[in-house]
Amino acid sequence: MSAKIAQEVTPGLCPPEGCPPPTRIECIVVDKVYDSCFQINDISRDISVSTATEFTTGPFAIGTVTPCELTIGSAITCMEISRVDVGGGFFTITILVTVPITLTNPNDPTETAERLISFTKVVTLCCPEGVDPDCTESTVLFCSGVVTAVTNAYNPGITISVTLQVCVVVKCILTVQLLIPSYGFCIPAPCVAIPGVCPPTPPAQCF
Repeated sequence: MSAKIAQEVTPGLCPPEGCPPPTRIECIVVDKVYDSCFQINDISRDISVSTATEFTTGPFAIGTVTPCELTIGSAITCMEISRVDVGGGFFTITILVTVPITLTNPNDPTETAERLISFTKVVTLCCPEGVDPDCTESTVLFCSGVVTAVTNAYNPGITISVTLQVCVVVKCILTVQLLIPSYGFCIPAPCVAIPGVCPPTPPAQCF
């Protein structure tokens, strides 16, 4: 009977009469999300950039807009600073969020300056001891830079006022072993050619 059930079960929705009972229990390794939250944060910083070694192509003037973006290939990260047990398995956690950004010389797009912008954030999550908060799914929604000062004397450079809007996503994730009910291993079905648009539009019941 078990073998028959395993053959009848396929990925997708269960029939109207319900799914048959599982045939076995599996132990799998997965990333368990204990808790998560998100919040949009507006951050402003004044950043100094050297016109002798970084932005060497001028001229620069106060009010010049400077392109700014999340550094390509980098991720927003966070580090736990402290936590306070508030009961019920929840902790109020102070984290240091670090955002890597790249400023581009408006006079020469090949000249860039990379900087790290950090700020603290306090969240309350179900985050057991030993589970580190993760912020890698966070993203920069908006980044703008404007030149606010120009120095040509002993230490030539410019000051850029940077405004960031960051969507911070905090997750408490731990790799664990879980027991789950199972029907065994997936067996691929033969591929078939479907005429029309590729990929085909999913059937209505998949939405």
